[in-house]
Amino acid sequence: MLKNNKKSGFSMVEVMVSMLIITSGSVGFVTLQSAVIKAEQNADLHQIAVELGISKLEDLSGFVDIEDTIGQFDYADIGDNTGGVQPAGDVSVAISAENLETHTFNRGWAVTDLYFVDTSGDGEPDSWVDASSPDAPIPLPAVPMQKQVTITVGWENVSGDAKSIEVNGNFAPIPVGRSTQALNETESAKDSPTVSYTPGEAPDVIAYDLGNGEKVETSKPVPDIVNNSGNISVSFETVRFSQLDSDTTKLEQEDFLTINCSCQLAGSGQGKTPAMTVLNGDQLETELGSFVEKQTGVPRDNQQAPLCTACCRDHHDTSEMISNEEFYKKDGNSPHMHYKRQSNGNFSPAINVGDEYDEVCRFKRVDGLFEMYPDWQLLDIMQFDDQYLYDDDKLNGYIDYSEDLIEASIRNSAPPIRPSDRNRTLAAGGYQYIARGIYLDRMKSSHKAEVLERIQNNDDSWKAIVPFYDVNLTLLASWATTDPTVADVTQEEIRSIVDPANNYYGTYSRGRVQAKKDGSVDLSVSSNAGNAGITGTYPVSANEAAQNRQDADIELTVDTRSSVDRFFAIIGDIECLISLNGGLYQPCETQNQKKSTFVDLTALSIVEAPNQFSCDISIPNGKATPFYSCENVSENWRGAITFNLNVPAASTTIAVENTSRTTSFGGFLEMPLGISETSTGEHNVLIRVVK
Repeated sequence: MLKNNKKSGFSMVEVMVSMLIITSGSVGFVTLQSAVIKAEQNADLHQIAVELGISKLEDLSGFVDIEDTIGQFDYADIGDNTGGVQPAGDVSVAISAENLETHTFNRGWAVTDLYFVDTSGDGEPDSWVDASSPDAPIPLPAVPMQKQVTITVGWENVSGDAKSIEVNGNFAPIPVGRSTQALNETESAKDSPTVSYTPGEAPDVIAYDLGNGEKVETSKPVPDIVNNSGNISVSFETVRFSQLDSDTTKLEQEDFLTINCSCQLAGSGQGKTPAMTVLNGDQLETELGSFVEKQTGVPRDNQQAPLCTACCRDHHDTSEMISNEEFYKKDGNSPHMHYKRQSNGNFSPAINVGDEYDEVCRFKRVDGLFEMYPDWQLLDIMQFDDQYLYDDDKLNGYIDYSEDLIEASIRNSAPPIRPSDRNRTLAAGGYQYIARGIYLDRMKSSHKAEVLERIQNNDDSWKAIVPFYDVNLTLLASWATTDPTVADVTQEEIRSIVDPANNYYGTYSRGRVQAKKDGSVDLSVSSNAGNAGITGTYPVSANEAAQNRQDADIELTVDTRSSVDRFFAIIGDIECLISLNGGLYQPCETQNQKKSTFVDLTALSIVEAPNQFSCDISIPNGKATPFYSCENVSENWRGAITFNLNVPAASTTIAVENTSRTTSFGGFLEMPLGISETSTGEHNVLIRVVK
């Protein structure tokens, strides 16, 4: 009988073939992973280019006057690669703070002067044309009716390919009464038209009944925020409107902008007193400031924003200004001093000409131009979760508290007690919290006396003659918890918000509570009471630093249902970029369904196997960064989470940052070792859509 001499195991040939297959698969995975990383890096570069273009538009929008004035940036100065603080040419941007890596972009802009003219021969202007058009007016007006600006930003991607984007904007001279069209219009055409208005909805926008048939509200969920090389400008508008059963009419809009600047003393000179809100009969009006002899300042360097020229020059007070109740702010009963904040937190006084100091100034748009206003005065800041004001009783309680607070300030009486129904018990997971600030402008004595008389007569219309403001401070205030190991809260650096009207994608996070393990913590939010609170920057003096407003009344109890098992949460951001018609990637629109870049992130499917918990998608109120949160994940759970998104008429790829901080292509998050603590920001979802 013959014996079978074949032994169990693998031959050398089989081993070689197996190694070849494994190596090929590994190379394919590495190549695919490298492609994903490159795509992400290129998307980041594209986003930076967009921000550089928008930053320049914001820079050009800061012109001080219309006609050219020596020493300041005016409408007449806007031309090809000229105008504003930011120069044309190369811009180096820090890509990584860890290894000081930078990337160079090239920014330039072209300007076309436009004129509104009659092209149909009926005597009525109907079309915009440039100076080269045969329909252009002869002679050309000294001031173009519009300047069309095209900003081009170019760069090389990580593969060395040349890329560029364009950002477009139009600027009009204000006041427009200087344009040919406005000068020749009829008197009836100058009457204010009736403008329909659509009020916002709580909890994003809070409307106050003024007691005279009118209401007032801030018209956006959160302010516009632009961080331009350290100059942080924050702007928002308030709208007063009348509301009948079938018609809502806008009556007045106030535009405010607050900006921080670096200045140096320039000695005695001509500077403006503040414009102020005054009472004229039953109407609030703006009284413009006037030039007086006083201490003045100038911007420290040519890197400051255009409005810093007026900020540094004018934000100084005299004893006479205080006596006349026409001052920006005061220290006790004396004109405020100026200081430079040192790295150790101390403040060095600016006394001599040339001494540097920090400044934050508030502006209001009056007749189309920004005028300096007295400093903001924050009465109180209040926090609650983003679902709180959906409850009508709680919304009314918040409004009642705010109005009682304003009344108490005017009466100089004790403030009311904040609503006490804001404590919460949280499962492990992520929760967005909101902070709102109530501001009251300083009023002259005669103005305040009229308000007090109406209050004492129980005349509810007192609110109609009081300049107060309700501002969402979520992305500007400072957040903290008493024990970050139980629950912490995001406090990311303030950045420019690229599309504040529709999409806050890709910006920063503040106020997101992340519950981790069982226990109780106090959540606190604070803001400076003056202008620095609006910009989220350091206070400009020790006196201002002491004027802080804080709400630490909320207690959060984290209950992870701990029994035999401990339970945690998995929380991650959702990053979505979209490419249209083969173009460069840009942020997905998550709010406005009418946009071609809209992607419905609520349709993102999250399936866990084994199925032992649930995951939710959050697109927070205020339109901060979307995120997902899987709650009540047992420490003994072993499995995988699959993310899937079907975008109509588009191809979609999903990558997930895995436990090892690598990117897993295909939408899978594998958790083979279970979970020992709440995971926050370690497993972000990266979505790429091509339409």
